[in-house]
Amino acid sequence: PLPTQVAQENEPQPVDEEPVRDVEALAALVAQTVAGLQGSSGGEVTASRLKRTLLRKDPTFSESDFGFRTFGELLRHLAAHNVVELAEGPAKGDPEVSLPEHGDRETAFGLLRSVVGDVAGEGGAVALSGLKDQLRRACPDFSEKKLGYRSFLQFCKAAATAGAVQLRWGPDADDYLLTPQAS
Repeated sequence: PLPTQVAQENEPQPVDEEPVRDVEALAALVAQTVAGLQGSSGGEVTASRLKRTLLRKDPTFSESDFGFRTFGELLRHLAAHNVVELAEGPAKGDPEVSLPEHGDRETAFGLLRSVVGDVAGEGGAVALSGLKDQLRRACPDFSEKKLGYRSFLQFCKAAATAGAVQLRWGPDADDYLLTPQAS
């Protein structure tokens, strides 16, 4: 007797690969890591050092999870989106990685000053709580993490240091209060 063939339906076969992870989360992770490495070493951050650090933070890290064939391709993508800047490194194929100097940061500080001014009104102050939502209404893709800050408070403190806003603790509000800095 001949073996009987079972008709196979044209169903999509399951794929073993994990879905591509969130590239926005990747941008934030890389920016924070570069900022941390720049702060702790005070010097250059090479692509190889950055990757070793990412692997130390998360041993399962792989650029292929984000849809990139190589770590260099991932860095070039992030550089094209102004998350990092690449420069020639000490070895061929190992570029120096840094955060964009001022452009994006200054723009974000200006946005914060503008939103604080609009919400606070003349002579008023704005509580830190809920301010990030106000900022996102004005600029939906805002993320302090893409600028290398771990928290919104850290971003606001940097903006205050740069003179974009004033930041003080308001004991009555039990929150930080921001006021626009006179331009």
